[in-house]
Amino acid sequence: MSTASVRGAAALALCFALLGSTPSGAESKRIAIVVGNNAGTGAMPPLRFAESDAGKMARVLVELGDVASDDVMLLQGRRVGDLERAIAEAKERVAFFERSIDTRSVLLFYFSGHSDGESIEMGNDKLAYARLKAMLAGTGADLRVAIVDACKSGAGFREKGGRPAEPFTIKLTDALVASGEAFISSSAADEAALESSEVMGSYFTHNLISGLRGAADVSGDKLVTLAEAYRYAYDRTVSATSMMPVGAQHPSYDYKLSGQGELVLASLLRPSASLVLPGGAERTLVSDLTRDQVVVELGAGPEREIALAPGMYGLRVIKGGQSFGTRFSLVDQARRTVKWSELTPLSSSTSIAAAAKGGGLETQLRSPSPTSPSKSVFSLGFGVMPSVLTGVGVKVMGRASFEPTDSSGFSFSLLAGTAQDTRLRASEGTGQLRAGYRFAWQWSRVWLGVGAEAGPSLFWQYRPSASAESELLAGLGASVSPRATLRVMVYGPLGLTLDAESPFTFLSVESKLQVYWLPTVTGGAALSF
Repeated sequence: MSTASVRGAAALALCFALLGSTPSGAESKRIAIVVGNNAGTGAMPPLRFAESDAGKMARVLVELGDVASDDVMLLQGRRVGDLERAIAEAKERVAFFERSIDTRSVLLFYFSGHSDGESIEMGNDKLAYARLKAMLAGTGADLRVAIVDACKSGAGFREKGGRPAEPFTIKLTDALVASGEAFISSSAADEAALESSEVMGSYFTHNLISGLRGAADVSGDKLVTLAEAYRYAYDRTVSATSMMPVGAQHPSYDYKLSGQGELVLASLLRPSASLVLPGGAERTLVSDLTRDQVVVELGAGPEREIALAPGMYGLRVIKGGQSFGTRFSLVDQARRTVKWSELTPLSSSTSIAAAAKGGGLETQLRSPSPTSPSKSVFSLGFGVMPSVLTGVGVKVMGRASFEPTDSSGFSFSLLAGTAQDTRLRASEGTGQLRAGYRFAWQWSRVWLGVGAEAGPSLFWQYRPSASAESELLAGLGASVSPRATLRVMVYGPLGLTLDAESPFTFLSVESKLQVYWLPTVTGGAALSF
């Protein structure tokens, strides 16, 4: 950690030690306005992750930040007028909360999007920083914390006509009143704020949220203060962007605060679920598979515990230049510990691009793929196939399939089916054993495979004859079939699967080669292991 960041975090901790919590017996009410806009005025290309960053921030504030879901106003892709109405509504809520003399109000504001250094941009609209600060102050909240993740955002919070202060130099105000405001920006006045396609978000917001979920809790008290979260986000953002051609990105802050107490941004004391990650790794990433988002990143260090919501997750751990990973599910109130023995080596790699929020590709890095390790899949289903024998109708089919990997690769299937017509005293059956190859694509819990299979096929018929006995015909041949599989993982390793295929079966019956087209549909359950 740099000397500057230590001084800055210590000073920030000191200022919130003078303010954030409420007096003994008083209640604190929190309101959050969370804004994300991918589009700006058109001078710069649209962003990719600003709106999803806002969604992640809103979720962590509700899950861990003591903000009621009804008191979070999430604006994604909206205009300045919508923000002005949200701030006006926040003012009304502050007034309502503070009707009680024992209630103090905290307003949290977050923005991710474009900025020209003087204004934030929401579509074709602009809102000057000076106007934004005045509107937030006008809510009357006792404490106001504004976080802006945008290019040149450090310039927006500087006092007009003033000079830039030395990095992390803080001067406390003299007024001893329990009120104040703090402004945190993701970049300095002349810097670009960078997005990463690997973590699917901006570096600063990604690191800030990681800190709030537990990565910044270096004291181990399961409380993440604003100072701890800022220190973690600062160090990780500078480190992650230090090799960029444009230079490192430096978060900054400004404030006017007084009072007593300490502002806790996230409490890990009673999380919905938690995950204990193994120590000794150089880097650890946790992905929410449902939303296809990286939600937490940890740097090198000992075993750490992070707070998560129940759901399906993927884990990638990097140690000694090698990536390891696994998938897992978390249920409500669960505390899961991940052991190194659970992790499978990952061999694939991908090109990771970092782009400036102001537009333009900055650099590309090589990094192991965040994709979770491949799993074997067994599925069992039932369906229908047309019968060859006239009058018998369709056959009821059963399918058992085994796929050694859920990525592109080989597949094996066993199909068996039968149909009967007691009136005609006729019946028919078939059995097929196949092997093949299919290409696979996955989007969160949805999996699609397309390929072809081939193998031996057995066919038999009991048909009415002139004698009292039915005539048995049997044939042995081969079957070739294109196959498409749709699978949806429902809970943990369990999923639902649907197979559709169009096999051509070549059979030798009574010394005659015959070709049958027998399209088949089966549906059932799948188990990933």
